[in-house]
Amino acid sequence: MEEDVAKALAYQVKRDLAERYFSARRVIEEDTENYFRKVEEVKKKFIPKLEEAFGRLYLLLHQDKEFINRFLQITGLKEAYFQEKEPSLESLSGFHLRGFTSKGRYKNLFLDCYEKLCETLKEYHKTLEDLKVEAEVINHEIEIFKEKYNLSEIMHFLKSLDSSSEYADLGQTSLDESTAKLEKKMEFKKITPPEELLPDIPLLPPLKEVQKELTSLAKEAFGRYREKSQAILDYVKTHS
Repeated sequence: MEEDVAKALAYQVKRDLAERYFSARRVIEEDTENYFRKVEEVKKKFIPKLEEAFGRLYLLLHQDKEFINRFLQITGLKEAYFQEKEPSLESLSGFHLRGFTSKGRYKNLFLDCYEKLCETLKEYHKTLEDLKVEAEVINHEIEIFKEKYNLSEIMHFLKSLDSSSEYADLGQTSLDESTAKLEKKMEFKKITPPEELLPDIPLLPPLKEVQKELTSLAKEAFGRYREKSQAILDYVKTHS
């Protein structure tokens, strides 16, 4: 009778422990799955926007390496992001021309495109910050899980509950080896932060801080490629 009660209690303890263990695992697995799903959603939403926003500026600089390098120096960017993507005139559809001269309208168009890029980057950074916090929370959950559910301790505890259980057939060395393999197989990997999964592009200086330098750059681009620049203005005029 006492042996039956002991077995029943041992069974209930093991069942409760297993339920808590796998319930905690499931929460982390679901949170992790949702996190990586959001990363993919951000990638689909923002990468095309950023490619287009950078592409407009490269187009207005006529993809001239000298002008692009000066743009990088003015803004503090370390590289010309998405430069390999061929920019298209269609990306300028919806913009409006402002100014009395062609050079002035071209300069204003360039500044408007710069501001649009700044806005897109601010939105992108806000989303990255939210993802970064989410990754940190999941990593914290993982650390708590590891502290609370030490698999080696659990296995030895289960073995101690019932000497006639399946664990009793394992010697100490065999149990440790089996546990080590199981721990490695079921170990949670630290969540990769979003800046390592998505382009880590810094914010740009506000227009008011670099307006003089950008104005000079846009006017030089217009003057060096006058015919191409005028063709761009003509396109924007008819597609505003």
